[in-house]
Amino acid sequence: MSQTRSSSYKKLFSQLEESEDIFERQILDRIQIDYDRFHENDLKAFIELLPDQEETECLNCGSRDFIRYGKDRNGFHRYRCKKCNQTFSETKSSLFFASKINIKAWFEFLECLLSGTSVHAACLAAKISPVTGSVWMRKIFLTLKDYQDSICLGKEVFIDETYVHEDKSKIFYYEELGKIKKVKKQPRGISRNKICILLATDKKISFAEIEGKGRPHRDKNYSICQKHITEGSHLIGDEDTSMTYTVECMKLKRTMYKGGTETSYKELVPIDQLCNRFKFFINKHRGFRKDLLQDYINLFIFIDNENNEENDLYKVTMKLLKMMFEYKKTSKDAGE
Repeated sequence: MSQTRSSSYKKLFSQLEESEDIFERQILDRIQIDYDRFHENDLKAFIELLPDQEETECLNCGSRDFIRYGKDRNGFHRYRCKKCNQTFSETKSSLFFASKINIKAWFEFLECLLSGTSVHAACLAAKISPVTGSVWMRKIFLTLKDYQDSICLGKEVFIDETYVHEDKSKIFYYEELGKIKKVKKQPRGISRNKICILLATDKKISFAEIEGKGRPHRDKNYSICQKHITEGSHLIGDEDTSMTYTVECMKLKRTMYKGGTETSYKELVPIDQLCNRFKFFINKHRGFRKDLLQDYINLFIFIDNENNEENDLYKVTMKLLKMMFEYKKTSKDAGE
């Protein structure tokens, strides 16, 4: 059950005083205690996640000459700048500024999301509404928007493309005249109705980026590989002519396997498994707008890479929380 203004939780809690059944009252009381645990405003419990404010500057004028000026209602320190006389909080430029939900709910939401559940299931676990869940997802996307910028693969790199269907409202149809009426039929095979995504891994870390619609293009392949693959690496994949230009320009070694053969199934296991994990992830989140596809890809790569490195859900969740606390919102993010 989700928390909304006309929430079924409120209807349940209104029955606490009305119910005469002792067993029912005990169950309702436990539900309310569990609900309150996620909605008491106690962000100060995670104050150690905040970066050292003394090393930063005034959020209004940029001066570093400021003093402590009490605390806000969440228990965070407030500061007053000696130059512009403006006050600001430790969380003013963070994604958690003015948050009304307990950090425990945030942790529950992130832990569910990073374990592979859908956003809807994570909202239920954190006892928040789907609307709040979508707002939180935008904050996660902001935090991870530059996550793949520093990823660079070397030595043996397994690479391949996979495809995601375009939104139904944007699908291109061919019209065929039948004997009785016109029939709309979606084109078969790889068409502009599918979004091409390039994925690569060196068995330790991976990257993934949208190429465009339809079949892969050599220039787009090159621009992506140039950012994420070191020159002289060994590229392993299927027989894809669009990669020839990239191999020549970056002086890469290349091994190709014919698709659908027993040898390709055996030799391309790392990239095939990565594509399968990506498909499973996308299917869990099906229904989202495709203009957010790269954001979901960034989230998938974060989950996949960090799980390979840490193999501990708690540590991965805490790492993302710290990244969100350390993220500083800019004027471009004002609408988020």
